[in-house]
Amino acid sequence: DDDEIRVCRLDKSIPGSKTMLQIETHCCNYGEDTTHLDPDAIIFFNPGLSCTDYDWTKALSAASSYESSTPFLITTNTEMEGFADIKCLVDGGYVDPMELPTYILETVDVESPSNNSRYNDDVEEEEDDEQNKKFFLCENPYAGLRVRQSGTMANDLYVKSRWVMGGLFQCGGDVVKKKKRKTKMVDKSKKKRKESQEKGSDRKKRRKGGNRR
Repeated sequence: DDDEIRVCRLDKSIPGSKTMLQIETHCCNYGEDTTHLDPDAIIFFNPGLSCTDYDWTKALSAASSYESSTPFLITTNTEMEGFADIKCLVDGGYVDPMELPTYILETVDVESPSNNSRYNDDVEEEEDDEQNKKFFLCENPYAGLRVRQSGTMANDLYVKSRWVMGGLFQCGGDVVKKKKRKTKMVDKSKKKRKESQEKGSDRKKRRKGGNRR
């Protein structure tokens, strides 16, 4: 059945440790399947976020909808494509610009949020803040060595997943917003009931007062 979700699981013991590594994969459209649990981390292998041929909106919205920030890794074939994917993440609101190093923000033509903040008051504090950013882009030390030729640019050579970036997705997206909306709706309905009950009790009191007279 094409609609059936295929699950693969691997249990691997870590040498020199009592810890067991469990890897579970689900073959499905991420963000459309509601049965998956909150992930410990999300990895995209050369997704091409900046390529108009693919639409990652549902998957990225789901990845940034959890109540806590989810770590992620994204690989790209080239550094330029990596910066383009970062631009997509920032523009889509999937990552917090405050967590990106200044040089990356400048490269993807996004103004650093710290330019208008208290960080400019203290250079040393700003440098420390840069070192503590929870985002990186660098060459992938685990990439292969096979050089490939681009199918669209004849003189373009690349190595698959040669670059890797990592960080934290924004938290509290669609899931939390929906919960808040429901809570507000419940609060409003409760308020209306209370108001109607109070009005009803006021009417009864008035009637009783009229009868006594």
